[in-house]
Amino acid sequence: MNKINEELSKVIAQADTAVDQDSLTDAIERLDAMLKDGFVQAEASALPYAPALEMTTEFETTYAQAPEGGAEGKFGRFIGSMALDSANAIARAKRRAEYRLKTLFGFDGLRIVEDGDSWTQYPVLLEDIGDQLQAQDDFAVFSVGGAGDLVSDMANEKEYLSALQITDAAVLLVSGGGNDMFGHLQDILVDYTDGASPADLINHGAFGPILRTVTENYETILTDVATSFPDVCIFTHGYDLPFPLDDGKWIGPALTARSIPFDIGRGVLNVILDMFNAEMVKLEARHSNMVFCDLRGEVDRGLNSWFDELHPKNAGYARAAAAIERVIRDRMLGGLETTPGHLTAKANPERSKAAGTVVLDPGHGGTTKVGGSSANNATGPHGTLEKDLTLDVALRTKTVLEHRGYNVLLTRSSDVNLGLSARAAVARSVGAAVFVSIHFNGSTNHNAQGTETFVHKSLPNGAHPSKALCRAVQSEMVAALGLRDRNKGFPLGAKSGGFGVLNPHHHAQQTAAVLHEVSFLDRADEEERLSKVSYKRKIAIALADGIEAYLTGIAPAENFSAAEIELGDAMELAKVESDFSAAAEHLFEWRDTSDDTDECGFETHDVSNGHLLGVDSVAQGNLGFLHALAEIEARFSKGQGHVIDGPDEGHETSERDPAIERAFGSHSFDVGANVTVLADVFGRVESTSFSHSDFEAFIRSLGLRYFSPSEFLVLGGQNKSGKCAGKNTLPPQSLWGNIANTALLVDRIRDRLNAPVFITSAYRSPPYNACIGGASASQHMRFNALDWYCTAHDRAHWRQVAEQLQASDPGRFAGFIKDYAGGNFVHIDTRYT
Repeated sequence: MNKINEELSKVIAQADTAVDQDSLTDAIERLDAMLKDGFVQAEASALPYAPALEMTTEFETTYAQAPEGGAEGKFGRFIGSMALDSANAIARAKRRAEYRLKTLFGFDGLRIVEDGDSWTQYPVLLEDIGDQLQAQDDFAVFSVGGAGDLVSDMANEKEYLSALQITDAAVLLVSGGGNDMFGHLQDILVDYTDGASPADLINHGAFGPILRTVTENYETILTDVATSFPDVCIFTHGYDLPFPLDDGKWIGPALTARSIPFDIGRGVLNVILDMFNAEMVKLEARHSNMVFCDLRGEVDRGLNSWFDELHPKNAGYARAAAAIERVIRDRMLGGLETTPGHLTAKANPERSKAAGTVVLDPGHGGTTKVGGSSANNATGPHGTLEKDLTLDVALRTKTVLEHRGYNVLLTRSSDVNLGLSARAAVARSVGAAVFVSIHFNGSTNHNAQGTETFVHKSLPNGAHPSKALCRAVQSEMVAALGLRDRNKGFPLGAKSGGFGVLNPHHHAQQTAAVLHEVSFLDRADEEERLSKVSYKRKIAIALADGIEAYLTGIAPAENFSAAEIELGDAMELAKVESDFSAAAEHLFEWRDTSDDTDECGFETHDVSNGHLLGVDSVAQGNLGFLHALAEIEARFSKGQGHVIDGPDEGHETSERDPAIERAFGSHSFDVGANVTVLADVFGRVESTSFSHSDFEAFIRSLGLRYFSPSEFLVLGGQNKSGKCAGKNTLPPQSLWGNIANTALLVDRIRDRLNAPVFITSAYRSPPYNACIGGASASQHMRFNALDWYCTAHDRAHWRQVAEQLQASDPGRFAGFIKDYAGGNFVHIDTRYT
């Protein structure tokens, strides 16, 4: 790990805890200024094969203290290594902040973790490969690498594992080997003799063990990632051939010491790189999760293309990054290439015209049943809604197909419900070649699993374009996800049902139409997988692959006949299927449809505290972005994370206000413009700098089932009148992420109690907290505490439920819980060091 000064550590910590747009932007600007103003190129490198950097006098005075007895000189190892450590730490923090800013709102590109040496993380002066990739609009790079790092450092410290957990990245970019091989170049060479070939000048007895150690450490990294993150792909690269220099810092002096002429010495370097590349190719052959990019010939355009003996100039780094970007896009996005500034596709540009339009139908939507289309069917154990996942996957699939050159339409791009025939009519209006309705499944005992794809039951026996599309989509999805093939054994591999969106009467004659059930959302393990960006991206790519496989071998359609009955998806089919032996695995427990069930027989929850959220689908696509930062990144930047043995919240004054029940006791939906409601109900407060729309988007991104954004903005009963009136404020945006886990906990408490829950106290400004007699270290001031009460049961039961839920997920809900008799309420908070 890098060793840096305590003062610099504080600056880094402040940057790592920034969570809103303004604070992240400020952090990036400050860190960038520190890099530009704090470091210059040095005459010598502090470490073998590492950038030669020196602190400016001003930076050294503030952020570096010499050891007792004084420094080892202006260019000594102490100051030099501290300069490199400090620059690395600042550059890493800057890139992490850039990553968080880029992914803050609705980012749908590739998330990349970088762990490497100075080719992917040159801290200052140059725009390295990592910088070049970060500049791509659809790439976000989270950095844990540092100039001077060895592959052994990466394998031993395993920072890539923590970073992959934080980011849910699909790509790990590893740059390493150069430092390990050339850190002590003179030691792996022999003295020059006339007529010796470049290979003869390598001390293979010394170099062989070094190369083996490099490959063994790469094996460790590859195995670590395959074990913990099997869906992540690791991209590695080689190096291009540099030029030895008379005044060089690394190569020239080593060759001179061995009396090796520079032209022959460059040939020696070429042999070493050949041996390294050969080992990397062998590794790639053994590990399906690895892609190696050979950069030989990509960077070098002559001596002027190099910044020094080891590092390219910016244009060279750009060429290296472009080569790596090509292989990343080819592997992760199905063959995309880039031109300056934007994407193009490898596919034939005329293919979309020949193939026709693809229509993707994200199943369900809205809040009510429309034209036979349910608002939502399947729901995950933790509340994930099918309608949100279907839209997420459809948007991702659309992006992939469009990049491949296809014309793609969606039946909906927001949380609306069009009805079954209206959704099919979108495809009919454009004479679509393909129509795919996307769904997620559910089962009675919540333990079924597998992928299935349906065609309409009125299709004639034998081959049919819809059945060909069905087989193509099913095959690709089963192969990609490894789930059970639930179409296996059915004629031509196609299941059938009377689904309204597939009704041939609603489609053009040439349209191949299928309904695809990706997997069973109601399983806890599957819901967890579906929360991962990498898993949803895999689904989208598989779906695109299936559609493309069909379109590249498209056949003429046959005449269709109308259906007798129209259903929404497989869950409804399971309830009306007469052949129970065939449908048993689809069955959901059937109940009479009444006021407490939806059209599919699901029990719905009483929402008498007013807000079963109509989750905005766009915000849902960015599900939990601040939750993830608050929970996981805090652990990464500060340690493993454990419960603070903090002080008791002390004597808590009841903040119960009857106006809260009046404000949040109806079934009306929360809207963005709550300024008037907040002011009238909870007391006037200065809020001109508070963005209610951003806060609403943040709360909705948590996927809560019961609570509206405004309920977390209660200002407290004592803020309305008396000595404490007007002392409270709305929570600063920098603290919003702190409430995420506590909000999730109270939402689950509400579900378990099955009765209205009202929040009486959330954020307290320090002056307000002091005025009402709150504890001096109250978690309310950090906006991760809530006081609440329920209209059913008793206070002891409220606390017991909270404690049970806390124990069920201590990693997320660890904190302080206490019930207060005087005010008849319960305090909960979640806190980490």
